[in-house]
Amino acid sequence: MDRLIRTIVFEHKNKRIHLTEIESALKERGINLFADQSRQHKFIKTVDTFIARGILEPLKGAQPLQQYGGLPDRYTIRRDVIAGVGAPLSPEHRNELVSLSPPINIDYYATHGDEYLRDRNHILRINDLILRRGECEVLTVNERSYELFGDEKALAMPDEASVKGALILRNLRLTLVDIRAKQVYEPFFWIEKDFLNLQGKAERTVLIVENKDTFWTLQQAVMDGVLAGIHLVIYGEGNAILKKFEYIETVGGVPDDRYRYFGDIDREGISIYNRLRARYPEYDIRPATALYAFILQKAGPAGARPLRRPQRAGTLSPFLDFFDAETGDAIRQIVTAERYLPQEVLNATDLSRFGDGGLTSAL
Repeated sequence: MDRLIRTIVFEHKNKRIHLTEIESALKERGINLFADQSRQHKFIKTVDTFIARGILEPLKGAQPLQQYGGLPDRYTIRRDVIAGVGAPLSPEHRNELVSLSPPINIDYYATHGDEYLRDRNHILRINDLILRRGECEVLTVNERSYELFGDEKALAMPDEASVKGALILRNLRLTLVDIRAKQVYEPFFWIEKDFLNLQGKAERTVLIVENKDTFWTLQQAVMDGVLAGIHLVIYGEGNAILKKFEYIETVGGVPDDRYRYFGDIDREGISIYNRLRARYPEYDIRPATALYAFILQKAGPAGARPLRRPQRAGTLSPFLDFFDAETGDAIRQIVTAERYLPQEVLNATDLSRFGDGGLTSAL
């Protein structure tokens, strides 16, 4: 969008331009700013950058437009500034660029002189770090981001930051390893029983539970010995587990452990499982078939309720592939009818009344 708006401004017939004229020119090129919030956000940031660079100079009587984030509505176009953007670097700056240390790659900035001057201070800080990286401790991504860019979000969430640090790294063809930064993972909540003690001694079972109430019920049953054979219970927190599962190594989990997932019987719960398994194939995460069968036996397809809100259609495999034909058909019947059974069908009373009942061995 940067180059397109620059072209629109440069080719505008008058010396002055209104924001709505830029919007109209974009619409003629098939870009409707108000049909896509992300495009509208990029437009506002681009115009704001042009103001900072002097490409667009707000008129004294310009009025703020709320639909454009409060940007002034009218500008003088500085074509002389536009013509200078992207101009070759001075000999002094080119020598400075060439002298940057490997593994910094200078190809991009050698042909984007204006961007080098814009990012120069950050690039020089990165170069200083590269020169002394043998002496530098590894910092978290946000810590290193603040050190290099003065904004802790510049690398992990550049769209919310004052500096697009991640883009600067890409332009230099550097990785987090190159700048001695490590990605840390948001921890999940977990309860363990003999999980650490059994490491390397016996097979361990990890149970991931989608919802909070059922997590508390099952972890209490594990701690009380009602569900023997489960050694670690993780609160999946819905979709959050897709990223949080990376924390498993921190708590001592290894791919050789047995991993079982228990969630709601609905499209969303099944989708969470399918995506979790696809993202971490080395862990061979399987559905906790016995727990799903238990709530089906207790409530049955007839007890399934209509969905509170529409859910996105998706494949039911590989989730259903782990169930026998009868159970799989019952689950398919519920899901295709746009109904659901929450995992809260299983409660503490059921567990205390029936005990393990072979549930653990059948997981």
